[in-house]
Amino acid sequence: MNTPNVVQQSLAAELEQLSLDSLSLSAYSIGALRRVTVAAAYYLEIYRFCLEKALDCCGCSPHEMTLVDYGGGHGLLSVFAKRLGFARVIYIDTNADALHTVQQLSSRLGAGPDVALQGDADTLRDWCLEQGVRPQALLAMDVIEHIYVLDDFFGAIHAISPSMTMVFTTASTPFNSRVVRRLHNAMSADEYGHHGKRGFYSLRRDYIKKMHPDMPEKQLDYWAENTRGLTYEDVERAVESQSPNLLLDPYNTCDPATGSWTERILPVDDYRQLLAPYGFSLQLLPGRYNDHRRGPKEWASRYYNRQIDATGLRDPENRRERRRFRQALKVAPFIYLIATGHEH
Repeated sequence: MNTPNVVQQSLAAELEQLSLDSLSLSAYSIGALRRVTVAAAYYLEIYRFCLEKALDCCGCSPHEMTLVDYGGGHGLLSVFAKRLGFARVIYIDTNADALHTVQQLSSRLGAGPDVALQGDADTLRDWCLEQGVRPQALLAMDVIEHIYVLDDFFGAIHAISPSMTMVFTTASTPFNSRVVRRLHNAMSADEYGHHGKRGFYSLRRDYIKKMHPDMPEKQLDYWAENTRGLTYEDVERAVESQSPNLLLDPYNTCDPATGSWTERILPVDDYRQLLAPYGFSLQLLPGRYNDHRRGPKEWASRYYNRQIDATGLRDPENRRERRRFRQALKVAPFIYLIATGHEH
């Protein structure tokens, strides 16, 4: 039997040699896949870490695990999980293009999810309850920072199983100041427009003006500013009820058409507070840099990874460990959020 390390190396080699242009995919899907396949060893390392964390938290082996790959966009996590022998893998994404990508990759690589669904957490909940399926774990790579209403998301997962383990990765880390600056620039560009593309602010303002053609210009400016982070439907509710959406963060913004946040940065305590009513506890871990590259970037990655790897918050009362852990979070390019549920 192949070991996880052999499976990982074999799949990485296949992905690095995969001719993406030969697949019947959209330009967007090819671009998203290419960013992963050119660094396949690194991404599979992250996927493996997440899968191992899920297995540890659930206390089971791969052949006993029903896993949800939530909104991955390309399904490579599903492919990897099936190659590792996971019993059942459910892939779900709101985007129909993503499901087509998963189908194409699964056919080419000879492995893929057992079930592919189009929809959100409510869709997953309804399907699981109808089918009598109770996944032990859900993994979501770079998804949690885009989900419009996290309270609804966690509620749907809790309805499937109060003991669910959820493992998230997010590059929207509030700890790394360089990452925060870069993401704030991206948020500002989406909010106010860039490269001839209209920003979310203008889109909201136009929508409010269409709803209220006689509203004075200053009022339009006020409501466009104070409905940041809302979909069109919720913009309408906010204006009609005179309830401005006063976000604490001055940069977080979402597409009013879809509700997808632009790499939203939240304090970790906010995640804890959102999870707590559903009985989920949260563990935070720093992510590593890609040290599979060659040249100066490899050496820089190895240098930072030594700082990250040296952490281990085994004793929260140990001041030295706490200090090293905080430093690792400040350096890390992304973070892991591991939520574990409990039966009541």
